[in-house]
Amino acid sequence: MTAGRIISLFFFGALFIGLFSGSGCANIVPPSGGPRDSLPPVAVASSPKDSGTFVKEQKITIVFDEFVELKNANEKIIISPYPVKEPVYEYKLRTVTVRLKDSLLPNTTYNINFGDAIVDLNEGNVLKNFEFSFSTGASIDSNSLSGKIILAETGETDSTMFALLYKKQEDSTVSKEKPMYVARVDAQGNFRFSNLPAGQFYVYALKEEDGDKRYSSPLEQFAFLDSAVTIGATTAPVQLYAFAAEKQKPKMQSTAVDKAKGLIGNANVAAGAFDFLDTFTIAFPKPVRTLDVSKIKLVQDSVQTISNLTIKNDSVRKQIQIINNWKPGSKYQLFLDKGYAADTSGLAVLKVDTLAFRVKAEKEYGSLRIRFTGIDTGSHPVLLFYNNKDLVGGYPFNGKEFYRKLFKPGNYKIAILYDVNNNGVWDAGDYFAKPKRQPELVQPINKDVLVKENWDNELVIDAAASGTATRKQ
Repeated sequence: MTAGRIISLFFFGALFIGLFSGSGCANIVPPSGGPRDSLPPVAVASSPKDSGTFVKEQKITIVFDEFVELKNANEKIIISPYPVKEPVYEYKLRTVTVRLKDSLLPNTTYNINFGDAIVDLNEGNVLKNFEFSFSTGASIDSNSLSGKIILAETGETDSTMFALLYKKQEDSTVSKEKPMYVARVDAQGNFRFSNLPAGQFYVYALKEEDGDKRYSSPLEQFAFLDSAVTIGATTAPVQLYAFAAEKQKPKMQSTAVDKAKGLIGNANVAAGAFDFLDTFTIAFPKPVRTLDVSKIKLVQDSVQTISNLTIKNDSVRKQIQIINNWKPGSKYQLFLDKGYAADTSGLAVLKVDTLAFRVKAEKEYGSLRIRFTGIDTGSHPVLLFYNNKDLVGGYPFNGKEFYRKLFKPGNYKIAILYDVNNNGVWDAGDYFAKPKRQPELVQPINKDVLVKENWDNELVIDAAASGTATRKQ
């Protein structure tokens, strides 16, 4: 071994010992290379080329300027025309590959919208709404259609819905066949189709759980336009109102019943006070089958027994209602003898009970007057009040002024229901009816209503400033 070789070995050996001596191990610190990369990947090449024509291959390869990966590709990538067979998505190093399983249609422009599926491998920077297009014919279709989807019952939007385009008009098409074009909906309810051919299309919107883009259940949010839209160089935006034709029935929760305690009801009395604007109720876990009103007695101010008391059994709401001409500020005692009620399972009230409460005084309420402009008075407006997103009241009014001498204090959100058929409730649409029926519309008002106790509360609201609820097509 030469002297140089011996010196070299000694040097590297000393260096190795020095690195791992002292504190017992070395602290390995990555080199600082400047600020963090915050830029998304950039496409630098592709096969076929973007916006290429006369394309025949079913494999699309896109190369980026850095290492990338695909996240939830099957959920986030939308290909139009919408494929019958699920494409295959792959990524490796700087390359993303899309393999189409369907045969390519002649003289057709294809659009691949990657959504936010493409991210760089190191920092996770998202390439948002990257689109790639090509044509099997001599030109690229450049027409577009934009629009907005609103939930008819609330006036809100839902970014999990999709806009759909069909060529066929038959009612069963949306249930049996996949759409020709699909567009994603953003948080504001907006959507946009690009690279469309000229011609007539039927526009729908859908929120479905199984991912097949077919309207298969009346529980699904669905929307439709009454007539076809002609796509051309300049096509006006469209607006759709989504509805669920049927509502999900709440699941019955089984609760353990202590038969030794018997049937127990709950009155709508809070902190010993009853809100006389409500109906006095006693609620039960199950509907009441038998009710003995002779075992129910109401006494006012400890001396006066109410003789003209009206008691009703509401089996739908699983409650009994006690209707009385309540005197504000007075005290009451409700005497409930054992056996006054029994439910549909045969469980009966086993104990005598007495409920003492007072009726709120008028000064514990406030008056409320709201003057409106910009309301469609011909569509039977109903003013809806919400507290923490719960509907707490609905009041038909003339569309110009709402007034209540007594109103429960609180901070409310409000909306206008346009009750076209004047039945007092919101009605869903029906796509399969003859003729088809659009849903009734609810217009949220972007202004809080604060009702103060023992106060004359007044405000003016321009409903048009909150957005109109008219149908645009």
